[in-house]
Amino acid sequence: MAIQTKPELSIILVSYDSLADLKRCLPTLLPQAETVSMELIVVDNHGRDGVADWITAEYPSVRLLSNPTNSGYAGGNNLGLSQASGQRVLFLNPDTELAPDCLDRLMTTARRHPTALITPKLLKPDGRINACGNEMNYTGLTTCRGLDQPAATFTALEPVPLLSGAALLAPRAVLQLIGAFNETYFMYFEDTELSMRARLAGFELLCEPAAVITHYYTLGMSASKFYYLERNRLLTLLHILSRKSCRQLVPALAVTELLMWLYALKGWGYLRARFRTYGYLLRHREAIRAHHRAIQTTRRITDAQLMKGSLTDLPFGQLMGGSIGRFCTAIARPVYALLRPRSFS
Repeated sequence: MAIQTKPELSIILVSYDSLADLKRCLPTLLPQAETVSMELIVVDNHGRDGVADWITAEYPSVRLLSNPTNSGYAGGNNLGLSQASGQRVLFLNPDTELAPDCLDRLMTTARRHPTALITPKLLKPDGRINACGNEMNYTGLTTCRGLDQPAATFTALEPVPLLSGAALLAPRAVLQLIGAFNETYFMYFEDTELSMRARLAGFELLCEPAAVITHYYTLGMSASKFYYLERNRLLTLLHILSRKSCRQLVPALAVTELLMWLYALKGWGYLRARFRTYGYLLRHREAIRAHHRAIQTTRRITDAQLMKGSLTDLPFGQLMGGSIGRFCTAIARPVYALLRPRSFS
């Protein structure tokens, strides 16, 4: 009888009507099994595009999990994780295309840094950077690190403040210790919260720029996305930071909240999203406190260490672009520099 060995790597892709993306992604992914021991899991998150039938017919070696509901990015990935057996797990978006040596380079780095969580270099289809990890303004607004810069801007392995959920490699043992994605988020900011929990518990986050993935992502905004981004931004701060730090953030948070209200004036759906955010936080305050207490038991570093180097800039350039975005950034920067808690400097 042949002895079945567990793969070194489990790769999880969550599909929600992602058939076209998977047709582009899987042919760049599966050939790399020749150099990396891996299993591939696709979670069909209650899609309606026939992806399950297609995978069964075209890629029988891929493990298909059918989710009876759409549980979002977090729920879909957690379902895949519950069935994965690899020593490490790569959470990968379907709208990606991997360079031929991507997994080999990622795993080489992972073996050298066995407890680190790692993100690759994400490029746009035009060759410019989509993200080499993420960064965060200290009031919680995140930005793609290196967005729109030339691909050669980052060349060395280095620590990053946050990982990008489009491609995130984590040791299974670390996920067992700190927990996987927070399913109450549904979508957006799950990668930020997981990154901050990992750092709080003393684990390193790295970007490996030699591992390259093209990310077919188009930046956009809707009232629904605005709601999840804003709700989950505030949830993350309340979950991760100490109560003392949250109190110190009140003046700067008030400025950010005002700016978000001004942004919401673009439509009633956006204004309603603001009210929904506050309503959610109020109704779930006890659950938020309980989650905060649980996270604090894993703390190995201070908030000052966690937030050191966080940005005073806001991502106006990503939201507006051009001269307007640069002007708004220039106006906001000195205000946030003035209001920044001294312990975060």
